[in-house]
Amino acid sequence: MNFMFENRFLLDSIVLSGELEKEGPIGDYIDYSSTFINTSFENSEIAMLYQSMDMLLEKLNLTQEEIDLAIGGELSNQLTTTSYTMRKLWISLIGIYSACSTIALGIGLASLLLDNPKIQNILVFTSSNNQSAERQFRNPNEYGGEKENTQTFTSTIAASCIITKKKSPIRISSFTIGKVVDIGFSDALDFGRAMAPAAIETILEHFKERRTKPSDYDLILTGDLSSFGYELVLKALEERFGEIRNYRDCGLLLYDIDRQPVFAGGSGPGTSAAVLLSYIKKEMLIRKYRRVLLCATGALMNPTMINQKNSLPCIAHAIELEVAE
Repeated sequence: MNFMFENRFLLDSIVLSGELEKEGPIGDYIDYSSTFINTSFENSEIAMLYQSMDMLLEKLNLTQEEIDLAIGGELSNQLTTTSYTMRKLWISLIGIYSACSTIALGIGLASLLLDNPKIQNILVFTSSNNQSAERQFRNPNEYGGEKENTQTFTSTIAASCIITKKKSPIRISSFTIGKVVDIGFSDALDFGRAMAPAAIETILEHFKERRTKPSDYDLILTGDLSSFGYELVLKALEERFGEIRNYRDCGLLLYDIDRQPVFAGGSGPGTSAAVLLSYIKKEMLIRKYRRVLLCATGALMNPTMINQKNSLPCIAHAIELEVAE
């Protein structure tokens, strides 16, 4: 299902990262990095997320009272990071879970809700922390479990943005809501290839609804499919549209898989958010990219279902951004 918009804009954003992300290919675009040491990995993520929101409001000279609604989520059980962060802010909250596709779903929902005349500014956010994700979904690094070359590396990122009706240089022009796709893939050490079919489904649906093709965009992004899932999507698109040179994956932009210890690339909700709200935003502001399609992907599972040998249901949501003329 696709929705088109006329007056939805990305007002601004702030992206915070860990040190490894800052050392990656788009590190210069990230606003701030630190080790973010706290009493626990989970508390570190909460502190990062709150800091990104606080820095964004300060940058835009906005008060909490001027934010009508907050939409966001992350990977923690029961959206703990979201709840513990938002208890510091007196803003109405819609908590969402869409795994690594959270930022696209959040921005899309914000764009829809701005139809309400009572709503002017919506705070959209997400985060991920490598160590807290390892503890929840796999095994802590201290466990010493062997990693597979198909695995991805959860990014340490906190990202926040404001979606508004106020005209700004970057416009949210379209939003395609994805469907849950499960092809029976059950390898929990290979999320990239599990999510690739969902990405293909949503991208093709977006092209169909918008009556566009890959060459209509300066850049098409998925996130975060790993080097393995990226190749599957590229092959599928090229079989249908011919050679494609404007397709990239966020997990392969955030990290250099040949130089950094990230296995098959980056993952986590922060990955797509970091690429979109730092690199893409800043390149669109200087008109390097004028029209971008982000199809963010998520594996909708939990450790309980993996331990029961269930397959991996996946989803992808797409948002289209254009330079506002």
